[in-house]
Amino acid sequence: MSKPFELLALEQGDNPTSFRLLAAASLTTPFDFLYGGSGIAASVEAAERVTGRPLMWITTQFLANAATSQTVDIQVDVPVAGRATSQVQVTARVGGALMLSSTCALTSRPNGDVEQFHTMPSVPSPDECSEMVEPFEPGGDRPAAFYDAMERRVAAGEIVFDDTRTPQRGLIAMWCRLRHESIGSAATLAYVADVVPLGVCVALGRPLGGTSIDNTLRMVRTDVATEWVLLEIVSDSFQRSIGHGTVRVWAESGELLAVAQQTCIIRTSHMPSPMPSPMPSPMPSPM
Repeated sequence: MSKPFELLALEQGDNPTSFRLLAAASLTTPFDFLYGGSGIAASVEAAERVTGRPLMWITTQFLANAATSQTVDIQVDVPVAGRATSQVQVTARVGGALMLSSTCALTSRPNGDVEQFHTMPSVPSPDECSEMVEPFEPGGDRPAAFYDAMERRVAAGEIVFDDTRTPQRGLIAMWCRLRHESIGSAATLAYVADVVPLGVCVALGRPLGGTSIDNTLRMVRTDVATEWVLLEIVSDSFQRSIGHGTVRVWAESGELLAVAQQTCIIRTSHMPSPMPSPMPSPMPSPM
């Protein structure tokens, strides 16, 4: 089982299957609600602590938000605990109201039979890439936010949020590392891989603004030491303000660590209203 993800500061609750997560500013967005990756990471760590087994798969449905400084109560239930694999349900509540629900599988089956069927994209190394300009820079009244714990560098495509943005249809990828602890556990990968809303907005050439409906993380490896991970972001589709996408998470040495898949609502309320189309000229009356 992986060591605790210290940034979460996940506390034991009143019994062995309950936990408490403070929605600290370092785990929330600049809009004062819990970042989805923080909630998934907490679900992962809680499930691993209860079962003593490493995560293989988790899917999380987001039902409500937790505001900054609120306490999230997490409960882990294990409907099935087999000889090697546990099927687990994790629920998180704020003030008694259900906030998210996760279903996951964890296994202690032996390692050693790893195969991967994709190859990491060829991109410049982290040292050759420029640091990503985050959409909301610190300063003024902007409090700490989840991405202050990360360093992100653009490896492929253009990830910009000013008026120069254009739709991106090619490869979009970024290097990412945590500033104050190592990366590679299931919880840390869940934390950094919640980027499909960003990817869909970049693909559309729209201002950043999206919220998750669900997020799935499929683990491949946690035994590869790496300072940076490459997030290969594939925006799959967009319809009815709903975006779908996939993120492959790679170690610097080319091993596939995890695959994340996500559905999100791309918000447009912060965008200017489109200009009305000009009315067509009237048809001339027949003589």
